[in-house]
Amino acid sequence: MKVGSFIPEQSASVFYAMAGDDCSLHHDLTSLTPKQQIDHQENQILTCALQVALTGLGKSNDYVALGAPFTEPVWHSMLSQYSELFTQMGLETVPSEHWQFHPLDRYYEEVAAAMPRADLTNLYMISGSNLPLHQNLDALAISRNVNSKLHFAQHAPTSGIPVPRTEIYTKGAIRAGAADDLFTAFPDGLMVKLLGLAGSRNVFAVGSVADCIEQIAEYDDGVEILLQEKLDTSQWQEMTVDLTITPDDITISNVRQILFAGGKWVGNYLSPELTVPDAHREVLIQVGAYARQQGHVAAEGINCGIDYFISGDDVIVTEINARWTGGLFPAEFLRRLQIDSPAIAFFDMVPCADSEAMQAFQREHLFPARGGAFSYVPMGFTPFAMEVEGADHYFVWQVVVGDFAAFVEAKERALPSGALPTANLILEEALQ
Repeated sequence: MKVGSFIPEQSASVFYAMAGDDCSLHHDLTSLTPKQQIDHQENQILTCALQVALTGLGKSNDYVALGAPFTEPVWHSMLSQYSELFTQMGLETVPSEHWQFHPLDRYYEEVAAAMPRADLTNLYMISGSNLPLHQNLDALAISRNVNSKLHFAQHAPTSGIPVPRTEIYTKGAIRAGAADDLFTAFPDGLMVKLLGLAGSRNVFAVGSVADCIEQIAEYDDGVEILLQEKLDTSQWQEMTVDLTITPDDITISNVRQILFAGGKWVGNYLSPELTVPDAHREVLIQVGAYARQQGHVAAEGINCGIDYFISGDDVIVTEINARWTGGLFPAEFLRRLQIDSPAIAFFDMVPCADSEAMQAFQREHLFPARGGAFSYVPMGFTPFAMEVEGADHYFVWQVVVGDFAAFVEAKERALPSGALPTANLILEEALQ
């Protein structure tokens, strides 16, 4: 069986095995700092929503390895309901007899002992934690290089890829004043980027040297810190694309606009109106060629995400993610459901006490909602009760197609106060 991070469009039988892999790419999971441990656990929790989504995106001859918490009655019932919703929308789906359940703390070891009869094993990314599946140290080295923010910052300029001004220092050197001139040159602050972890957990803004040192206080003085120019979002718009890379071709499979509220990522906007002009496409394909040159390629097609900023014809590339991306999932749902309307994909929270009301809301507005201003596409949920402001919540992952304001108005009427608060932020800030 071939093992890798292949694109979703496979005619062969696929075994999907995806857990929280980001941290183990660059770190030993037994030697994490306290904050890294928390961030890694949160990433594993969110990854469970991806596992649910894979049951909807897979085929009848595919298999999915899910976390053991899904076997608890309340979550298993919800998982079955999601599967029913996927089928009602017209997706082929992975049948329940092809679901596996494994403890998250030894997920890949147990997955390796329960491999089904399939042609491909599809990973989120090649990483250290899933070594029991790929057993390929060369592929691991390639993944470490091509997914490394430091490696990209050092090598992208020599490949002709436009990037923000970037300098790399050890924490000790920053403390000793080596980066003072860089902070002086950018009085509005800099972006800090660290190896390992997912999403905003290892990328954040700082306003000064003191702020930087405080944010990285738990790291040793020898750790390398990437300091990068922070682009003015009043002049630059942040976008992201997924590429499909094969030995013979590099193509753009989808494009998305990143939505922010309160300075944080809150979701993705997807629409047929979002296009990639030739001037941007040339740079993005060049990034794909860089990834392929590093060894990130597969005959079956392999995914590569790119975060970049645009201003007119100008493009600045900030990050490469040589793996499945969070935005690949909603883009694939929209493709398979043949949805060609504007849509917003986002994570949000629901009080556990309101789960039945939420499920009723999902069924009422399920795509394709006839005659409504919007449709609801469920993608996944997390099988964990997490206390937030004194009440247990779980995360849901969804796509809203059509009029987002009408969706917010409808959920305010149908759901108790406190459900889906991120939707309000998106409407009030990100879409303004």
